[in-house]
Amino acid sequence: MKNNRKQRGAYDEVSFRMVFLFVFFLMTTVTGFAQNKTISGIVVDKAGEAVIGASVLVKGTSNGTITDFDGKFTLSNVPEKGIITITYIGYKEQNLPIAGKVTLKVTMVEDTETLDEVVVVGYGTQKKTDLTGSVMSVKSEDITSVTANNPVQALQGRVTGVSVVTDSRPGKSPTLRIRGNGSISAGNDPLYVVDGFPLMNGSLNEINANDIASMEVLKDASATAIYGSRGSNGVIMITTKAGAKDSKSLTFNANYGFQMPGRLVETMNHEQFVDFINSAYMNSKGITIYNDENPAPNIHTDWQRETIKSSSPVQDYSISLNGTSGDTQYMMSGGVYLQDGLLSNYDYNKYTFRTNLQHKFNNFIKLGTHLQYTYSEGGLATTTNYEGALTELWRYGWPTLPVYREDGSYAIPNDNPAISSYFDSGIKWNAVNYYNEVKKESSVSRLFGDVYAEFQLAKGLTFKTNFGLDIANTRDYNYITSDYTLSTGTGEGGNGYSKKISRITENILTYTNTWGKHRLTATGVYSWQNYIYENLSIDGKGFANDETGAWDISQANRETVDYGSDKYQNSLISWTGRVSYAYNDRYLLTATARYDGSSRFGANNKWGFFPSVGLAWRASQENFLVDNKYITNLKIRTSFGVTGNQEIGNYKSLAQLNADNYIYNNGELQGYYESIGNPDLKWERANQFDIGVDLSLWNRLHITADYYYRKTSDLLYQVPIPSTSGFSSMLSNVGSVLNKGYEFSITGNIINTNDLKIDATVNLSRNINKVKELYNDVKSITLSSGLGLSRYLKVGESLNSRYALLSDGIIRTEEQLNEYRKIEGTAKLGDEMYKDLDGDNQITAKDQVNIGTTDPKLIYGVGLNVQYKKFSLNILGNGAHDFVGGTSYLQIAENQINSSVICMPSLYAYERMWSESNPSGTYPAPGASNIHESDRINSGWNYFVVKSIALSYDFGKNPIKGIKGIKSLSATVNFQNFITFSNQRGYNPENGDIKYPWVKIVNIGVNAKF
Repeated sequence: MKNNRKQRGAYDEVSFRMVFLFVFFLMTTVTGFAQNKTISGIVVDKAGEAVIGASVLVKGTSNGTITDFDGKFTLSNVPEKGIITITYIGYKEQNLPIAGKVTLKVTMVEDTETLDEVVVVGYGTQKKTDLTGSVMSVKSEDITSVTANNPVQALQGRVTGVSVVTDSRPGKSPTLRIRGNGSISAGNDPLYVVDGFPLMNGSLNEINANDIASMEVLKDASATAIYGSRGSNGVIMITTKAGAKDSKSLTFNANYGFQMPGRLVETMNHEQFVDFINSAYMNSKGITIYNDENPAPNIHTDWQRETIKSSSPVQDYSISLNGTSGDTQYMMSGGVYLQDGLLSNYDYNKYTFRTNLQHKFNNFIKLGTHLQYTYSEGGLATTTNYEGALTELWRYGWPTLPVYREDGSYAIPNDNPAISSYFDSGIKWNAVNYYNEVKKESSVSRLFGDVYAEFQLAKGLTFKTNFGLDIANTRDYNYITSDYTLSTGTGEGGNGYSKKISRITENILTYTNTWGKHRLTATGVYSWQNYIYENLSIDGKGFANDETGAWDISQANRETVDYGSDKYQNSLISWTGRVSYAYNDRYLLTATARYDGSSRFGANNKWGFFPSVGLAWRASQENFLVDNKYITNLKIRTSFGVTGNQEIGNYKSLAQLNADNYIYNNGELQGYYESIGNPDLKWERANQFDIGVDLSLWNRLHITADYYYRKTSDLLYQVPIPSTSGFSSMLSNVGSVLNKGYEFSITGNIINTNDLKIDATVNLSRNINKVKELYNDVKSITLSSGLGLSRYLKVGESLNSRYALLSDGIIRTEEQLNEYRKIEGTAKLGDEMYKDLDGDNQITAKDQVNIGTTDPKLIYGVGLNVQYKKFSLNILGNGAHDFVGGTSYLQIAENQINSSVICMPSLYAYERMWSESNPSGTYPAPGASNIHESDRINSGWNYFVVKSIALSYDFGKNPIKGIKGIKSLSATVNFQNFITFSNQRGYNPENGDIKYPWVKIVNIGVNAKF
């Protein structure tokens, strides 16, 4: 339109305006040149060494440069009365008026707040430079950079030594391990501590990620021994945001995303399926299913598309008020997280409210509280058939089967008698039916927090006492309607209620002092924590009315009603001491000791002692390095200590009565039998050694490397005992497991100019796990065996090793067939050969070997942050290399593994199956026989996922005319899980799971601060 108006306008008027603007521009330019000048100078540090790459900018403009290798710079077109701004990482910003000056010498001052970053450790904080243990920190902006119901997901790919496996189902927590698995039968989850409160159930689902200021991951004994009997699997410290001093702000975050299935399996079309199923039954049975007498119906059902939604929304909103009023610091927030699932009846919603307050009553007393309330509700199927709906798609999801009958009811395979015999007897599978007619709902109401008082007893001496409470009330509801294809024409379901209460009281005495070159912090703690759990459940069958469901249990057939209840508790009492000492900011010592008493263990071993010591040397503070312009930080640290694991369940050390029924005089009576106790039962103990180095070069390249060695002994295991005792086994402390490994991370500030900043990071972790000892002289224990994937505990091999046959390729020629029939007499062309390792001319479990472990040989993460003016781009990826994957029906179908029915492969496998027309096929032929899990199918798995690609724009302060008070405003578009690489075709690229689709998300977010 503007061009049209110009064409219709008066050309002479336009010409006049152009001449006027040119003259005006020329005059102002000449005037400007007359007032501007050239500035040169040098930038040095306090030792007089050149600062290379420092940013030099005319304040308020984009006119700038950086210093060269000699620290020098030259900057032209500088206003006479301008201000030069000089910045460099690790130093305070310098703003210098240059009126009357043409040369400058600038001495940069270290930014102690940056150099002395504070991290949270157990029962206190430490300067990062004073740490002697292996601790990594993840900040708020990284935690909220991904859309997830659980903030732990943000650790994936960011922290060395931490393995996180995603569960895409709404409301489900990821599986997290720190430096491997150390236990056979006790828990391997880390301890979670929120604002000093150790959680007893280890769930962070109810925490709002926007409330978190930082997460610290404590990995070695120097860092975790402060938590004694609960520290052997590592500790994750969560610190929520506190009120900012001397300021007030209102922050609003809004995120709206679209979830989409990210890795649907490409399936065969109608014609390809008919070719496959006929070939499979001709090869295995000598018959065809679809032929002239029984033609394939003109049905083209894509069961994945019928069951999985094309998209569903996920929303995350939060608002927080943060600041100081008088002597009170406050932070109050509210949050709403809403996630619809990609399957029917799957969803998760949570509503959070938090307040953190601290009031300085006087110079002697501070009072405060951390308080959070969360209400969450979700639909998530847990019944076997419901979870198996997608899983069994590869067994029963023929594209020639309809979803509905002509009358609108759900169709099942047995509807067609011509093909019903090719399915398992009585099968009534229909995935759409499962997801529509089965409901499992759960709601949690959780109140969580503490109150505390802190007393300044004397200079450097404080005493803090606190009381914490965590109450979670859970209501579970499940109902299967009368339309469920496996039902008997009536509904079934029930209700469950549970309560979890955790109480804690702690008294903490802390002394800090600095004198001369010495700095000391001593902490003493007494702690008591108690956990109580109780539940009640009731269910029944025969509900005639689906509208009321199972809410009125009296409507069930009374003969089918079943109920149960339970209650248990445990307590932990602890005495803890820690001393941190630094001499001359060079030589650092941390010594910790904890004495724990737990109700879970035997009468002879109620108490355990867990000590540790950590040493560090800040070599960069020595005279020979303190002024080195290349090595700006060098710290060498080492630690040794003992931690424990008490996650064995309750009352395991005691002889217990168990109810059972028996027959007496032709009648059934209830009785009890006794289990065996063990009064000597005690903690699993982990002895851990760690040595590491933190190195910074030019203050731009930051390297951290660690080696660790952790041996867990006194493992809890059911050890067989003589049958003459009246029992078969007894829970005892036996054996040991070793985890050792390497961790390496490097972060580089690649470019740091006024307009462009680029940072990159790479981290790698390698963990080696071995069983060192079992019990008595036993060298191997069978956990599961057969010709599939087998599990054994073997001395010298990994705790999570898997054993299987070794593939010897596909039988392609008559010569290979004749030779292999000496081992497998019924072999055919297109079958798979396996190596007969024991030479007995048969394939048995004795031919299985260790094909690897479910723990990857290498996990890694990569990150890239680019900032150009007001735009920023952040990319995060993570991956794993060389691990053993499990077997789902998808793998069974792709490889024609022995099954009760012939399963339907993916298009990928179908196109690669051996046949006379495809003699170079790498997969067994359709309907092949004697196919087993093997190294070809299950070993050597790898994946890489680009977890997040986020593009942001910073609108700055008060960007909207007429609206004042906006401190900052930014918008972000984030693409999560859009790029994946994996050498298996399960939905989840990380473990091959096919119970729920892999979720990719396009998320649009706005952050405003007032």
